[in-house]
Amino acid sequence: MNELPADSATRGRSTLGARLREKLPEILIEAASVVAALLLALAINNWSEQRQVDQRAMAARAAILAELHENREELKGVQPELTKILDRLRSVARAEDGGPGEMKVDLSIALLSSAAWNAATATRASQNLELGWITRMAKVYELQENYLRAQNLAVDQLSSIPPDSSLSGRQVALSIIPRLNALSQIADGLMRSYDEALEAAPH
Repeated sequence: MNELPADSATRGRSTLGARLREKLPEILIEAASVVAALLLALAINNWSEQRQVDQRAMAARAAILAELHENREELKGVQPELTKILDRLRSVARAEDGGPGEMKVDLSIALLSSAAWNAATATRASQNLELGWITRMAKVYELQENYLRAQNLAVDQLSSIPPDSSLSGRQVALSIIPRLNALSQIADGLMRSYDEALEAAPH
């Protein structure tokens, strides 16, 4: 077996070392370029995902505000009639000679939605909205639920009044007024909450 002379082996190693030293800056630059490209790709991906999350959050916010605006208009439409009903009932209740007779009370129903709110809170969209804003909206929808419960109770009471001709209009009025009065007070508070929520929204 032939062996290279010692000086030839030494020259070979020196040549390899010199070539590695020459190539090292190029290798480092290529490695840095690959790392930078990977970091840039990750940053772009994260930015894109965050942008989509922010867009969903803003869409949820806009949907909630639009829903509150529609609910406000719906409530605004039934409030005057509720006031008129209460005025008539109070007038009848003050009359001492309210004899037997039929009393008709047509209570307008407010159809208030919470679909946008439920959708936002059931998804990640609400997690990227300001906590203070979400808390304020939660209070508005909580009051809205109280109004809907009071409205259902008023409807139930009205529908349960027996068709008894012996009952005087005054008796019927006195039995209905407390429930409708509570409904009217909650409606006033809910309307103020709608106004405050919509006025605080950025335009």
